Amino acid sequence: MEEDLLARSCLYVPAHKPRMIEKSLSLPADIVIYDYEDAVPPSMKIESRSILNEVLPSLPPPNSSRRYIRINHPRHTELFHDDIDAALYLNVEGLVIPKMETKEQVISVSKEISYLEQRHGIDIGSTKLIVLIESPLGLVNAYSICSADCRILAVQFGGEDYSREMGLPLVRTGEDKELLYQRAGAANAASAANVQATDVIWTALDDLDGLRLEAAQARRLGFTSKAAVHPSQIEIINSAFNPTSEEIAYSREVINVLEKAIDEGTGVVNHNGVFLEEPVIARARRTIALAQRFGLEL
Repeated sequence: MEEDLLARSCLYVPAHKPRMIEKSLSLPADIVIYDYEDAVPPSMKIESRSILNEVLPSLPPPNSSRRYIRINHPRHTELFHDDIDAALYLNVEGLVIPKMETKEQVISVSKEISYLEQRHGIDIGSTKLIVLIESPLGLVNAYSICSADCRILAVQFGGEDYSREMGLPLVRTGEDKELLYQRAGAANAASAANVQATDVIWTALDDLDGLRLEAAQARRLGFTSKAAVHPSQIEIINSAFNPTSEEIAYSREVINVLEKAIDEGTGVVNHNGVFLEEPVIARARRTIALAQRFGLEL
């Protein structure tokens, strides 16, 4: 996993909404995903490319979010190729690919991107991918999808499309309990493939307490980030995936204690009734690295 590219929050912004695009440039999301797909009505899909091209600066403002574009699925042959072509003009870090169900689909998409990178004079392979798993078949093939291509930065579980295919109730219980198994499976597959795992969107925009609970749960499930659909959700999500001050302090303590024990010739130690060994210190070091990555006070 590329720690310097680790993200906590991924905000979706419709590519046909100029005011939303402009506002996104000053928001604290780690990644902004400009959407050519589900957030755009069919009649606006082609026009959304030119709107985004006009409004999005060619160079990102200082300290602004990293930029991705969600394109339409390859089955939409009248949109797919031109979506990638338009996106590569916009100096974005990568693309978001919806509804992937097999590794062969991912590989095919990557080959198309390579072809267009060459045409644009872009280094082949430099465009990152965030891949969406949104169906039962995609979940069955989750690990092979997550590990299909070296472009993949992260894999996001898409709960809305998955729920539609499974016929799940429209109104969910808190913390997405109906999708607990599926979310955990997607996070596990991403970790096994050493890529980031992005959790489902929280659709109840007025229920920020519910978002806070689900984001905390997502972190406990092993997700490294969560998708957002409204600016009010960003800070809550960022906070959920930040190491807390208590975690940072305890990590520093654990590192000092175990390093001292190693210097004294033992690889394990009983510290205040807690058994410490190398896997614990590795997690503590990662906590400190995350705190540094996100500019938290040490």
